[in-house]
Amino acid sequence: MDSEQSSGEPISPVALNVVRQVACALLALAFALGVPGNLTVVWTVCRMKTPRPTVLLILNLAAADLLTLLTVPFWIYVLADVWSPEPLVCRSLMWLVNGSMFSSVLLITLLSAERLVAVVRPFHLQRWWRRAGAHKVLLLLWLAALALAVPAMLTVDPSHCLQREFSSGRQQVTLLLLETLAGFVGPFAVIAVCSACVRRHLRRLHHPGRRRAGRIVTAVVVAFAVCWLPYHLANAAAVAAELLGDPSGEPLAWLKDAADVGHSISAPLVFLGSCVNPLLYAFAARRIVQEGGLAGLFARMVPSVPSVPNDGAHQEANQSLGDSASDQALGLNSRDSGF
Repeated sequence: MDSEQSSGEPISPVALNVVRQVACALLALAFALGVPGNLTVVWTVCRMKTPRPTVLLILNLAAADLLTLLTVPFWIYVLADVWSPEPLVCRSLMWLVNGSMFSSVLLITLLSAERLVAVVRPFHLQRWWRRAGAHKVLLLLWLAALALAVPAMLTVDPSHCLQREFSSGRQQVTLLLLETLAGFVGPFAVIAVCSACVRRHLRRLHHPGRRRAGRIVTAVVVAFAVCWLPYHLANAAAVAAELLGDPSGEPLAWLKDAADVGHSISAPLVFLGSCVNPLLYAFAARRIVQEGGLAGLFARMVPSVPSVPNDGAHQEANQSLGDSASDQALGLNSRDSGF
């Protein structure tokens, strides 16, 4: 994602220098915290013999976040005016980082939807995963993310890799709205609805760990909003400035400055979001980590439902097993109440 948008009036050099220093510090923090965390998740899952679809989602999420964070040194060099990449390198890096970020957002959305289905329809989830194939779903998700990243690659300014240049105001409005709708509004709506449904289901469960599990579900929504909302608010400011269309108006100049500063500050927050994901999805259950490490945690995140005939005579048994699977899907059993 770009950290600055091209605008008419430049920002004060002193203010711009402060903004860049803050951005570099946040990027360095994201790199230092996120790379080891995501590498640990990738290494742990790759050691598992037959990871379930849920664990494959976590693996791909960690891989997407890791790819995002590995580009951080390049952006720090560009921000500090130490390195000016060639146009091809600049476009390739912009495509890679945007594709990885879109993949991360889509994977978090898919994980939220999968958790909801695991709670309310565990049997349906298992049958669907076997029929559709987790690998096919993940392939389509990555292709969609890379396709969504193409506009950012084509509109990047080769002379300054952190800025974008648009051929027209209409193109700018269209692409920024597409980025915000596909990268935040749509996914956040799905995540919020799924999380609300999961929390409502938790209230019906008489289990001592349900409140802690509910807080983890809420943390997913809050972390996603905190990391991504400022960036897309800056997008909205840039769109509003373009739609006003009066270059002499003071509100227009204020909106353009807000978009410039907003993108410079909010883009590092997006990178920090790649550090939060391992904490939320891998280190949530402290007691499980103490007992069986990350592999034990990942194993307990998957609903384990024995095969039961689906005829009328076994309907009651299916319901009972389904409730048990719902508990396991949320990590709600006597040993896993450390959420």
